[in-house]
Amino acid sequence: MVTLRKGRDLIVYSRNVAALADCLLEGDVQKSWLLIAIYIEEGHSSTDIYTFLTEAMYEIGKRWQENKISVADEHLATATCDYVLTRFQLSQHQLLQRHRALLFCIEGEEHYLGIKMIAGLMREQGWEVKNLGASLPLPFALKSIERWDPDVVCLSVSQVHLLPDLQKYIAEIENMPQSPLVLVGSWLLNTHDLSASGSSKTIFINHIQAFKDWLLINNKESSTQDKMLAMGEEI
Repeated sequence: MVTLRKGRDLIVYSRNVAALADCLLEGDVQKSWLLIAIYIEEGHSSTDIYTFLTEAMYEIGKRWQENKISVADEHLATATCDYVLTRFQLSQHQLLQRHRALLFCIEGEEHYLGIKMIAGLMREQGWEVKNLGASLPLPFALKSIERWDPDVVCLSVSQVHLLPDLQKYIAEIENMPQSPLVLVGSWLLNTHDLSASGSSKTIFINHIQAFKDWLLINNKESSTQDKMLAMGEEI
């Protein structure tokens, strides 16, 4: 499990994750949402909700690897999770937009739920977000960055054989005149050193909580800069 828990709490949480995975695999949007709604009522944060959903999808991936479910089952679960994510994100309060972020999966990467969660957190924290989804070819990514000029570009990859392509994406983007900050989200960071794929400027994130921490620090620094500018204008 990604979340560190102990004793009975871990057992209960594991059962809840398995129950959510079952509901997603059944394509039951109402039962899936009910489990999320209970979690919300218990006072859990957006990050907790996203972690809960992520671990349920990890459980589904594990069942697929063990040949307990089919590709069709996995696709149904993904579509159901997508619905639940959308419903949750529409219910969240969003701050005024202050920065821009462009998000997408590199070409060949079809697993897009992670960047959808990232997009939701960024909107909650006042970012203007464009999520270009799964498997975006590099030329189209570069054109979108050139046209929209985001402050941050978030890339997602979860397959080892795509890592050479990730290196190309990062190099091309960081060398653009717009010079956006490149942030890479990948569970592969739990088992692979991806630092060679980027530069000293590239930020690598392996978990939704780590991204939330980065987001809060970034917003705090930006807020401080805005206050200093405002003081300068008053003087």
